[in-house]
Amino acid sequence: MFLSQLHINRHHALAQRDLGDRHELHRTVLSAFPKQISADERVLFRLEIDRRRPCAIVLIQSQTLPNWGTSRRPNEPGYLLQPPETRAIQPQIKDGMCLLFRLQSNPTVKWDGKRHAIFDDDRLIEWLRRKGEAHGFAVDPRHVRIVKPGKAYGKRGRQTWHVVQFDGLLEVVGAEAFASALRDGIGSAKAFGCGLLSVPYPLAETVAEAYSPRAWG
Repeated sequence: MFLSQLHINRHHALAQRDLGDRHELHRTVLSAFPKQISADERVLFRLEIDRRRPCAIVLIQSQTLPNWGTSRRPNEPGYLLQPPETRAIQPQIKDGMCLLFRLQSNPTVKWDGKRHAIFDDDRLIEWLRRKGEAHGFAVDPRHVRIVKPGKAYGKRGRQTWHVVQFDGLLEVVGAEAFASALRDGIGSAKAFGCGLLSVPYPLAETVAEAYSPRAWG
């Protein structure tokens, strides 16, 4: 797999359009990839904005190596504050690993044939626990922090997603299922910046290693 990072200039006009509309950002991300990629490949990305900094960070994970030199927006003068960064990763997952993680998601529950956003913290933790059961990991609520960046919009405001970020520590309890979750993402709205499960590389094998200064190196 490959991880790419874009440092987007929040003050650039085209960047503002992308950052305010997940459909536009989705198009920009996919423009770095061949039009015909494998049918089973999911290009995942996550947008992180720190209002104190002039750049927004977009982290992109893919199985295909991107070509940022031919992408839609990043070659516009001033769109990026520094060149794109891409590196190959080969996670070796084993049961019992304790890993720091970050997951921006679109937690929903379905009833009456529609998806409804989850807002309550206890229900959000329960949603994460259920996803863990399905995807080979376990979490202790005491080691999970919930951040609510707010709503994300698409199609010029006609579409809305409720975005929640989970930061914390997890334990791998099903290596194969967890490896699939790393590759394919978790939850809904994956095409629009939700579902990318991030862990530090190299991987840790104990809680002490997970919290060591080198963990996110």
